Amino acid sequence: MIFVAEQLRKGVRRVLLFQALLTLLVAAAFGVTRGRYNFLSALYGGATAVLLSGWLGRGVLRSTGLGSLYANAITRYGAAMLFLGLGMGVIKLAPLPLIVAFAVAQFGFLAEMRSR
Repeated sequence: MIFVAEQLRKGVRRVLLFQALLTLLVAAAFGVTRGRYNFLSALYGGATAVLLSGWLGRGVLRSTGLGSLYANAITRYGAAMLFLGLGMGVIKLAPLPLIVAFAVAQFGFLAEMRSR
């Protein structure tokens, strides 16, 4: 059981690093082509995706059953809407780079999980 948990931790770390790399690449592309403001917006969107993936990994590692996994999923969807809404509505970040970086990081999660 300890071996499985350690493998899962390594997998989570690997996914988070891959998502962080994709976020930095997308943010850099927006920064070079559209400026600092768009760079920061993309960084925020990607960081949100990385945070939610980390939250998923933590929830899976601490899961006690199917109910806790469902609760984790619902909480993460709510947190995603909250963080993205705060970024665009309250902080007034640029929507396009924020959403693009979030989406690329999320697809990075799927791509990294699929490659295993």
